[in-house]
Order: sequence, then C-alpha cells, then structure tokens
Amino acid sequence: MSKEAVFLGFPEEFQEKFLIYPPKVKEIISTKKFNQYRQLLTFSQEELDDEFLKKKQYSPTPLEFLLSNSYHNKEFEKIAKEAFYFFTRQNVVFLYEQKIILFGKLEKELKRAKSLKDLVYLDEENFFSFQNKIRECLGEKAIEPPNPNEHPKIRAMKAKARYRDKIKAKQGGINLLTSLASICCMGIGVTPLNIGEMSYASLGILINTYQNKEKYEIDIASIQAGADSKKINPKYWIKNLE
Repeated sequence: MSKEAVFLGFPEEFQEKFLIYPPKVKEIISTKKFNQYRQLLTFSQEELDDEFLKKKQYSPTPLEFLLSNSYHNKEFEKIAKEAFYFFTRQNVVFLYEQKIILFGKLEKELKRAKSLKDLVYLDEENFFSFQNKIRECLGEKAIEPPNPNEHPKIRAMKAKARYRDKIKAKQGGINLLTSLASICCMGIGVTPLNIGEMSYASLGILINTYQNKEKYEIDIASIQAGADSKKINPKYWIKNLE
C-alpha cells in the first residue's frame, strides 16, 4: 500500500478487486477483538511452520489454517469473517471445498457472474499479497514469501530468531496508551479530542520522526555546549522513512 495513504488513513484498492481500510486509532481502541482480527489475517507461513513442525504435524498454508479452523469451529469462523469486514467493509463467504474466500453474498454473486473471473475472491495465489496489504495498512513491513527450498539449518536459525524477537517484543517497547499520550505532548495540534481520527499506522511514524528530531537537536545542543564533536555525529532528522 502507499505509505502516504496509510499515514493519512485513506483506503486503497487490492488488485482492483476491493478496498482495504487502514484503521483509525478510535477503531482500534473500540474494537475489543482487534488483536484477534490482526492475528487471523496476518499469520505467516513461518509462524505456522514453527508451531506445527514442533508437533511433527503437517504445516498448513495461512489460507488452509484459516479455512480449516473456520470449518471446524463456528466461533472461529464468525471472528474470521468479522476480521475481513473490519479491514474491507465487505462480507465474505468461505467456500471450503474450493479453498476460496468469496466477497459478497454467494447467491447474488453467482447470479451476477458470467464466469469465475467476474467473482471477487481470495485463494492461494493472492492470499499472501492480501496478508501483506493488511500488514502495511497497520504500519508493519511486508514480508518476503517463504522459500520452499531453504536449507533446514537456515530455517531453524530463522525460527530461533523469530522466537527471540517475540520475547523482546513482550519485554520492551511502549504500549498504545504511552504512544497516544506522547503524541499529544508533541505540540503538533494533536489532543485526546482528535487523536482518535488519526490512522493507527501514523502513530509509529510520528513517534519515530519525533525521536529523530529530538536526538538531532540534543546532539547540536551538546556540541554547542562544548561536547567533543568527534564523538557526536548529528544526523539531520528530515530524511526518507524506511
């Protein structure tokens, strides 16, 4: 997705099929199942491999995992469909035998469509791209597709690295409340009265930019106060974001 659109909270088309909506702060806070929605639609193949290979079981694809659990658990199916509606504003139908997620009402879409090309759906061919668009609309980085020919040792090393990252994520970082309060103290016109209208993805972008600005100003002030300029390397804070 366009980073500018995500920052401002504008929806974008996915493969000219439907829109994906970057959620606003108020939507995240008012949606109790948001974390479940996020997890269900962004499970990666590597995460599933980590979980299933430990049990010496077949590791499904993210789409297979979603459909299989939905088929066997109606509560799971309900939450999964809510997750699609949260991000796309559209209802979906799970066609289990065909391994397809159809957008719209089944009877209406079948009457309207003259061929399979007229239907709007997700399958194994585009589900990975859809997942990346969900990640991007939340301000997260898109991931690379898994390499089926990757050496087992490299795969194991990556699995350990992912485990360490999860532990670090639980231990460090600032929570949402701290992020909201920090942005309201930046003096940029954001207050508790309007911060809810911002896109969720913009929070991290603003905090990172402000931290870069603050570090640059501290470095400049330190040099002006007589600090050793050889040990301080001010980096101008206005630069392209990664």
